[in-house]
Amino acid sequence: MKPLVDWFMGLDFRKAIWLAPLVWTLHEAEEWNINNFESRHFADPGHFSLIDHPVLWIGLGLVASYGIIWTALTAWPRNPKFAAFLTLPFFVYLSFGNVLQHIYWTLFFRTYAPGVVTAVLLVAPVVIGLTVKAIRGKLIPWWYAAILYLLLIPTVVSTVRAANQTPPQLPPQLTNAIKRTIPLARSILGRHD
Repeated sequence: MKPLVDWFMGLDFRKAIWLAPLVWTLHEAEEWNINNFESRHFADPGHFSLIDHPVLWIGLGLVASYGIIWTALTAWPRNPKFAAFLTLPFFVYLSFGNVLQHIYWTLFFRTYAPGVVTAVLLVAPVVIGLTVKAIRGKLIPWWYAAILYLLLIPTVVSTVRAANQTPPQLPPQLTNAIKRTIPLARSILGRHD
């Protein structure tokens, strides 16, 4: 493990950040069947019937592409401080926040929550590693990183509250994101209601 950590810490930050959208894409691929998990464990917020595999897969592809596009935009100016300040919020808030959701759902429902393996083994180590690398490289101050991680508290609270309702609910922010993605995915597929 040490050679891998040493390799990672030796990378130029602007190159290292490309690991974040890579592992995020692998994570989204592991969620290829998450709609079955959600429909088994959560009350239908009104969109479950609109999600079949093609809609889900396009939606997951769109989410993965957001990470790729954001990283490209923040790495493009060739300024590692700029990249650290703007890339990390996306991956801490969205990706690492999603890691915490998957861990909670796995423990709460005592079953495999699609995405938990890549979340724990890939996404979390890369996002935390990038944060440490940015702080050690003096690309961001420690307090900036602390704020990013503290901003996850409302997401975690929302996830816990929603799952503990009777019946369990998807967190509102996730429901809203899914509802915004469904029309775009259906439109890409040529499905016009």
